[in-house]
Amino acid sequence: MSDVKSPSPIISYFVREIGSSLPAPEKAKLGTYAAAVTNTTHHGDFRRAWHCAEWAVQMAERSSDSHSGHLVKHLEEIRKLQKDTIFGAEFGIATVDGVGPGEDAEIQWVDDAVAVAKSEGNRVGWDSVPWEDLLKEMLAVVAPDESR
Repeated sequence: MSDVKSPSPIISYFVREIGSSLPAPEKAKLGTYAAAVTNTTHHGDFRRAWHCAEWAVQMAERSSDSHSGHLVKHLEEIRKLQKDTIFGAEFGIATVDGVGPGEDAEIQWVDDAVAVAKSEGNRVGWDSVPWEDLLKEMLAVVAPDESR
């Protein structure tokens, strides 16, 4: 199993990026997930990244900030382009568990989620940003053979 990337690059990236902006109380919550993050692998990272993209759109839509409204439209357009690109790449290049040519799109989806979280955290306070729910969703994703 030398091809298993652990911990999950997508979750690790999310934790590092969101952690750099969290205030101390929220950062303490993030620390409680360290063991769970360490026990993840790259299997399921495409689905984890997709959760980030969907979360970013939902969070931006719920914001009354006009900047966020523009961000929603931008995210939806990017997500459609990325979906089409990834769909096309599946025909030409073998990708295993989302690791491969689509990885750049996955990182972008995580970046989008972190950007929306930071924007909302600054606007309404971090205690109103459900970043922890997103992390739990990502941690709950397992490869079919890992769920036994």
